[in-house]
Amino acid sequence: MNISNGGLITKHQNRLYVCDLENYQGTYILSDEGNTLGIIDSVMWFAAPLGGHIYYSNQKDNDYLYYLDIQSLAESRLLKRPCSYIAFFEDKLYFLDETDTMIYKFDTNTDKLTPVIKETVFSFILHGGVIYCTFAKGLLEYDLRSNRSTIRTNNVPLCLNYTPSGLIFADRSNDLALSNLNTGQKELKKLGQIKTQSIIADENYIYAANLLDNRSIVRVDIHNGEAIRFCGEKADKLHILDNYLYFQNQNDKNAWHKMPLSGGRSIRLLQ
Repeated sequence: MNISNGGLITKHQNRLYVCDLENYQGTYILSDEGNTLGIIDSVMWFAAPLGGHIYYSNQKDNDYLYYLDIQSLAESRLLKRPCSYIAFFEDKLYFLDETDTMIYKFDTNTDKLTPVIKETVFSFILHGGVIYCTFAKGLLEYDLRSNRSTIRTNNVPLCLNYTPSGLIFADRSNDLALSNLNTGQKELKKLGQIKTQSIIADENYIYAANLLDNRSIVRVDIHNGEAIRFCGEKADKLHILDNYLYFQNQNDKNAWHKMPLSGGRSIRLLQ
């Protein structure tokens, strides 16, 4: 899941949509071979695909909710609200309103807008019908099917990621230490000597830009906690797609780079 890092790189129907972080001119569309197929005007942030569309927060227009028709490449403003953390469940769109900081459900067919969580929320992720959100009291778990909520921990997470073994995040309450909250437990586990503000995880590994090592990327085995230095570039906004790690390379004018999850050298995505 890439949403904690903005969903700035999104793949849909064999096309890669890459937000331009060098010049903020728009969003590039790339083929599987890496060829540039075009560029759209919107600067996509928190992009999430559904059906024949991509829904996103457009940084060129007050972070309002937009959608892109992937066939015609027509862009339309859907909702005049600044939004972030866009996610889908049962064809309904959920987002964080950046004005009142509440989480809403939006029906894209009827335009019906319903508040879901009325607390002041900093960020959230959605997995399997459960919203995990960060707020002043810590980490709230909210089940959309039962409408039941539980405070999982009083520590305040940053960069939430869901994995089958539990939640991964940087602990704001503990100097951004990389931490794990196992499923069904309340005690946090600190993962090595790592402090971070950018994390992405899959089923086996956590990738984090380590603030204690000039933001180089460290890879942590979820199962045994073993950590290795995976990439020496100064990195931010990590994403995983199709067995590649994508990241913003601060040593290269904030350009996007990618490298295989199997290891190797990173290469510039946009030449």
